[in-house]
Amino acid sequence: MIKYLLLLIFFFTTLFAEHTLIIDNNSTIEKFKISTYEDKTSSLTIKDIRSIKKFKEVNNNISNGFTNSTFWYKLTIKNTSPQTIQRYLKLTESIMDKIDFYIYSNNKMIKYKKDGVGYFKEGQKNYLERPFIEFDLKKDETKTIYIKISSLYPMFNSFQIYDKNALNTFEREYTTIYAFLIGSLLSLALYNLMIFFYTRDISYIFYVLYSLSFISWQTSMSGIYPFDTFLNTQSYYFVGASIPLLVAFLTLFTNHILDIRTMSKKYYYVLNFIGSFYIFLAICSIFAFKPSILVMNATTTFVLPFLLYMGYKSYKNGNIIAIFYLLAQVGFLSMSTLFSLSSYGFLEYNFYSRHGIMVGSFIEMILFSLALAYRIKILEKEKFIIMQKAKDNLEINVKKRTKELEESKKKLEILANKDFLSDLLNRRPLFEISNRLISLAKRENTTISVLLFDIDKFKAINDTYGHKEGDEVIKAFSKILKKDRRNSDIVARIGGEEFVILLPSTTHKDAFIIAEEIRKEVETFQVKTKDSTICFTVSCGVSSLRKEDNNMDELIARADKRLYMAKNNGRNVVVDGDIV
Repeated sequence: MIKYLLLLIFFFTTLFAEHTLIIDNNSTIEKFKISTYEDKTSSLTIKDIRSIKKFKEVNNNISNGFTNSTFWYKLTIKNTSPQTIQRYLKLTESIMDKIDFYIYSNNKMIKYKKDGVGYFKEGQKNYLERPFIEFDLKKDETKTIYIKISSLYPMFNSFQIYDKNALNTFEREYTTIYAFLIGSLLSLALYNLMIFFYTRDISYIFYVLYSLSFISWQTSMSGIYPFDTFLNTQSYYFVGASIPLLVAFLTLFTNHILDIRTMSKKYYYVLNFIGSFYIFLAICSIFAFKPSILVMNATTTFVLPFLLYMGYKSYKNGNIIAIFYLLAQVGFLSMSTLFSLSSYGFLEYNFYSRHGIMVGSFIEMILFSLALAYRIKILEKEKFIIMQKAKDNLEINVKKRTKELEESKKKLEILANKDFLSDLLNRRPLFEISNRLISLAKRENTTISVLLFDIDKFKAINDTYGHKEGDEVIKAFSKILKKDRRNSDIVARIGGEEFVILLPSTTHKDAFIIAEEIRKEVETFQVKTKDSTICFTVSCGVSSLRKEDNNMDELIARADKRLYMAKNNGRNVVVDGDIV
């Protein structure tokens, strides 16, 4: 029993024992033990702390998360070198609110220094730097340093000891690395801003805003220009609005780069709401920084994985760009998770947990930029396919290939104007080509006929079944119109439910027969959707080229009058002027 009691006493004696750090001629000490005490009331003074014996020994890398407590640290240092030495006790992060340094020698306070953004003076330039205190030790001299820290940001940091040369080297290397990364991110942002002015694609704007928000956050944490000086404490926390803003712009960028609206309108509106919510949080953070950041951190735990899920859904939906997005987000999410776990105190602060997010973001921005570049390539390819398809549809089998026809085909290839819903040509290319073909037909004394179709009672279909089902009717009818057409025939949608077929080298009688075949096929056709089976009919007016006709407008006008007659004769009929 006595043996166990002695072991217990030894354990607690070791736990709360005061550790003395031995300093010799080493220029840098990056790993050592330091004693800590948590003041949950934030009311203790240095006098109170000096009387407390129950300090807990921890590593010099601290991760206490978001807390209302004040943390005290105690470091006893002894110089064992043969000469007097000068050193700097430095913190690696500059985001602490208030830091007080006290140096004691022989139970007497010989130096006091306050630092941190909470001590910024009003109306003057306040430099944001990583807090430090300078001290010297004579041969065999011992001093005790007390550090009092309170913070609105997560309390994660590291204590380091440097001589003057090592400190300058650290600051120079730190600034150089961050300047390179931030400069690279700014270059990418500027490059994509220029592309926006060329393409007018809003995805590029959200990319730029996301980049600038991230850069603002990181430079304000590290005290790098332009966020190295502030007029007061509040102006520093204004910059904190960049944290929710970067999540907002990342969400909106996701919405557009992955074309979520095409995949799902529901998810599109959800992402828009999330983006708006984080913009609202950014505004709130200006007036209530800590509560806003706590809400942001809690929600971001779910938002970032949700964005990753959106990338996966988009990839499964056939979006190749989602591959770039997923690679970027997996890397960034991994690094930001390490950062969050460290800032919340679940992981010990270290180089990788602190700075990995910067590297992850750098890689993410490169991949996002590649995704945007690939997006342009895809759009160009789709445009080429449309132009090629239009060219194939316009191969007209006539006796002679004239210069006018070749020019009209080239004009159509350039315009590449198609109706998205029906996948048919629209009014502009139809009339452009038709007028040239009419001129050619008149010179060669050949025939041209026009069929003008209208879906009967289409408004009633929309009102009864819904616009989505109405779109399916248009698609189905468009397929019927294109079915069994010759390469020389031109099919177009010129209005909501109006369609035209231009039939070169086709007599009036043959045109009527073709129209009747289409009408009968539609009459027996059924459009089957998830919830409905829709039957519909069409009416048609037929006109053919006359000697006095000079353009397509005259053929369409005549066909339109006969279509009107068909509507007045009970619908579901073809009127050619002679046969009703």
